[in-house]
Amino acid sequence: MNVSKSSLLAVAWLFVFVSFQPVNGVTIRDDQPDSDYLALGALSDFSAVGTFVGGLTGSGTLIAPDWVLTAAHLILGASSGTFTINGSSYTSTKIITDPAWNGNVYSGNDFALVHLSSPIAAIPPAMLYTGTSEFGQVGTFVGNGFTGTGLTGFNTALGNQKRAFQNMIDGDFGLPLLVYAADFDNPHDTNASGFGSVFPLTLEGCVTPGDSGGAVFIQQGSQYYLEGVISTVGYLDGSPNGSYSDASGFGRISAALPWINSTVSVSEPSSYALFITSGVALIFFNRRKN
Repeated sequence: MNVSKSSLLAVAWLFVFVSFQPVNGVTIRDDQPDSDYLALGALSDFSAVGTFVGGLTGSGTLIAPDWVLTAAHLILGASSGTFTINGSSYTSTKIITDPAWNGNVYSGNDFALVHLSSPIAAIPPAMLYTGTSEFGQVGTFVGNGFTGTGLTGFNTALGNQKRAFQNMIDGDFGLPLLVYAADFDNPHDTNASGFGSVFPLTLEGCVTPGDSGGAVFIQQGSQYYLEGVISTVGYLDGSPNGSYSDASGFGRISAALPWINSTVSVSEPSSYALFITSGVALIFFNRRKN
């Protein structure tokens, strides 16, 4: 872990909080075809990711036949929500936010569990990552919404399809036990990197409006595990648009596992057995260099 580099960037971002804005899709490298990002998002490994509409519209991940994991900041006081996946929509019977969530993405715990009115049998739930060694691994970010490139930022006329990108998990926003981050490295300018390696992966990208509550997966062997829930994006270039150098922030599943396990176990014993065998409106925050 490059402690000095990631810590300095975290300080730069955390000093100046200006605003929250909703987020919806992923931006991609300008030198790679969009079809590759669409194909990655369409893999069966990520079929558990769908669209969640609560107080805001974002994404969510099926983690048990009748439970969806999403971001708490999407709820905004809503008492119900709708999860849409594979062309079908399901209403909720209850929404439970992480009791440690305080409304600030920088404090972590941006999680909510949504219980569906009926189980979804046709789609395998995502398997949760139960380890703590995801730093330095490649994360696959999956969400729905607007797209664009690292040069242009997102375009509101483009989107509404599931896309995925891959990025090295190599930074944080000052609370590494709760929140990790991955910056969008510029293939044309290595000086634009904020965390870790300055060289982008082939399908590198960044979260944008509609991805909040979406999934971050890591791969172990042939299996993908849900490691994080997309929560926020940081920027130092004056524009919260998912362009090069912006960073995708997500809450670590490891921080929420005790709450998830106890909530699902107590509320739905039958689906818990499946759960343990098996996560914009995204918040933008304006940061500038200190």
